[in-house]
Amino acid sequence: MSISGVLAVALEGLGRKKGRNLLTMSGVLIGVFALTLIVSLGEGLAQAVTGTMSGTDNLRQIGLTGGFGIELSDKPQDVSIEGEMSDERRERLKRAAINRRQIRQVAGRRANNVDDATIERLKSLPHVERITPVIVERYQLQLGEYAVPATLTCGVDTSRRRYEERLIAGRYFSAPDAPEVILHEYLLYKWGLLSDADYSTVLGKTLTLNTIQTDAAAPPVPPAQLQELMKDLNEEERKALQSALPKVLKQFGMLPGERKAEQRQFKVVGVLRESLPGDVFNVIEDGNSVQVDVFLPQESARDFFLSSSVNRELGYPRAIVMADTPENAPALEQELRDKGYTAFSVASVLEQIETMLTVITTSIAFLTGIALLVSTLGIVNTMITSVLERTREIGIMKSVGATDSQVMGVFLAESALIGLVGGLLGLGLAALAMIPGDAIALKMVAERAAIPYSGDVFVLPLWLAVSGPALGMVTAVVAAILPARRAARIDPVKALRHD
Repeated sequence: MSISGVLAVALEGLGRKKGRNLLTMSGVLIGVFALTLIVSLGEGLAQAVTGTMSGTDNLRQIGLTGGFGIELSDKPQDVSIEGEMSDERRERLKRAAINRRQIRQVAGRRANNVDDATIERLKSLPHVERITPVIVERYQLQLGEYAVPATLTCGVDTSRRRYEERLIAGRYFSAPDAPEVILHEYLLYKWGLLSDADYSTVLGKTLTLNTIQTDAAAPPVPPAQLQELMKDLNEEERKALQSALPKVLKQFGMLPGERKAEQRQFKVVGVLRESLPGDVFNVIEDGNSVQVDVFLPQESARDFFLSSSVNRELGYPRAIVMADTPENAPALEQELRDKGYTAFSVASVLEQIETMLTVITTSIAFLTGIALLVSTLGIVNTMITSVLERTREIGIMKSVGATDSQVMGVFLAESALIGLVGGLLGLGLAALAMIPGDAIALKMVAERAAIPYSGDVFVLPLWLAVSGPALGMVTAVVAAILPARRAARIDPVKALRHD
């Protein structure tokens, strides 16, 4: 019996019990369908993350904030506890060391601030291309008849001209220290300015920014943490602390009436639109400017920011360290942590996210794969029933010269066809389900995410399209091995006598 003959007999056998074979096939279909959807969703999320975050600049950037002088590390395997002690104590101390090395920014006085002296000192580290302070501050705004009690501003590195492509009116900054501003279109929308003609009415006008002042008549109010501490003090200690409080607040320019109001005037030169899908997204820079209404040149923003004695004392909220290559960013990140600063790189965050997505996708895919395992029981039952029903047929095949391997091949071919067809149907249904799934998921992303995304949420790579049906076929063949071997061992004489 040739291979084509084996396939012909297998197809004939499948056609006799269409209903039962279709039910058996449905188990493979459901398993491949669910597995394909889950894995394609994981692939889509992974590509969305890497596509958004893996640009060259992103992978070279490190976010830097002040620290507490504590060495930080995300590698618990580097921690070792030396000395003679019980295993239990060694484990406790190791866990304590790991917790201290993985501490993140919390409230409290920092040991290391990010200021101009810090930036100059850190520029000498190996693999540092440049360090740029992030200038984000709130000011009172006045533009003709329009006033805003507190608006968020951000300094822009004009040399890179990153935001120029998002201009929808006016021009870009003329110099890093120019007294110019670019307004976000959402700020103008809140003022009722909606059209290009409306935008032209603000271009060239003078915008005034004032530092936000507290009510001079209000008494100094201790911070919430200090108020909580005062609850535990006795009356004498509380009075002593309250008498010293004005001196402390005055030292930092926080006492009402002590802070000198600063005012700067700028010329409105442009209007910036919100980011769109396809725009270059910089995780750290654009993450800092998501809610910004007023953009200033970097040096102008720095000069205004440092006019405050409090800002000069506390330093910049954060800075961006640019490594010379993406490969050197993780090592530079760790070196900054070793110096007691809080640092994170996009590369390390991306690695953590990819690992998390892989673990989640693999776990869910494993659970979904149980449906395929369950389908094997149906295939085993179908094949055993088929062997019992076709005992006489098997005897006839063997009496006319069919070998044991050929008989076994007939039943394995039947099972393989069930798995292959079920897998292909499952793959097809999954591909169809991805169309509305993508539309729904992208709508949810558009409504809730601050970052525009134009890719697909479900991604069906070629390897998955091939492996899905192949896995269904392999599962079916494995499930049919024992029933097929049983069929091959049937004695032809007894089989011919079988009624």
